[in-house]
Amino acid sequence: MTHTKAAIIAAEALVRDGIRSMLSVDHTVNVVGESANFADIPQLQRRTDPDLFIIDASGPPAGGEVHARRIRSLVDLADRPLVLLTDDGAQGNLELIRLGACVLKRSRMSSADLVSSVRLLATGYLPVERRLAQQFAHRALEERADEAAHMRLLTPREREVFRLLARGMSNTEIAASLTLANSTVKTHVQGILKRLGLTSRLEVVMLAHRPVRRPVPSGNVRFSALSRTRGRR
Repeated sequence: MTHTKAAIIAAEALVRDGIRSMLSVDHTVNVVGESANFADIPQLQRRTDPDLFIIDASGPPAGGEVHARRIRSLVDLADRPLVLLTDDGAQGNLELIRLGACVLKRSRMSSADLVSSVRLLATGYLPVERRLAQQFAHRALEERADEAAHMRLLTPREREVFRLLARGMSNTEIAASLTLANSTVKTHVQGILKRLGLTSRLEVVMLAHRPVRRPVPSGNVRFSALSRTRGRR
């Protein structure tokens, strides 16, 4: 029987105790070390050689980009698969998935969720909540437009506006989403139409949803969508 060695990083002792208790229902998962400080990750890694880290990444609200940078540093520091426990309101979860982290919401997480995630991660899968998996797929469809030749004609900001135009959003909605003035959005829209040789917003939508031939990924990352099965037999 294969055993998985896990190390826990959480600032609060109560959280560390809770994680350890949740993992205790599965005798194939062994907690080999724990710490309250992220800075102890390298030392913990050398001393215990865990297969993965379980890290409580919840805390004071921060922008998605700030949060992602923080987690990126943890990914580099740990050099191991990560299970990240986040707040319900945490932003940047899709970016965390791109970094190869398994993201679980603390308030909705059960022992079964945590144990199944650890098992999958240890065998080479990246567990992803179904809701996040759907968002990830939707984002990937949006970003495929960036691979098209015409998108290289646009500035980064124009690409953001282009994607929102493709959703059928109005200038006011785009302005609110990107925190821009309506006049600035109007200027970007006019610039997009001119650069791409289009005459209307409808043509932008049609262009954005034009089929794009994409190569089949060659990586070995495997995704597994987590679904809740409590109450089923």
